[in-house]
Amino acid sequence: MQNKVVVPNKVEKDKKNQKIHKIKAHRKDESDLTIELTGEGDYEVEKLSVEGLPATMTDGKPIRWLNNFYIKKNGQHINERFFVTIPHIESSQLVIYDGNGNPYYYTGEIKNNTFELTDGDPAVGRVP
Repeated sequence: MQNKVVVPNKVEKDKKNQKIHKIKAHRKDESDLTIELTGEGDYEVEKLSVEGLPATMTDGKPIRWLNNFYIKKNGQHINERFFVTIPHIESSQLVIYDGNGNPYYYTGEIKNNTFELTDGDPAVGRVP
């Protein structure tokens, strides 16, 4: 199980649109990503370390973790729709590590490198 360690100073809120946050990579093998929230209210967004995440899927394929973060509202991880954009992800087999600690292959649509999630405690990766 992953030990959730916040990586400080890696989240930037868009000055023009308070619903958009850029989550910067911490390690050179990670990728920056952008999230766009759809709900109303005050959100807390933090970058988390990818250390301790599973190295492989259950089918044995190695996972390259691109980023890890959480989104909270009123002190709780959200369970509402938001969008994630990662450059050059559209042609990849996307992996999500959910708040329950289970990596799975994302089966939803990826359009313009953007996909939809509802779990406010995901890690995002890909397999070759």
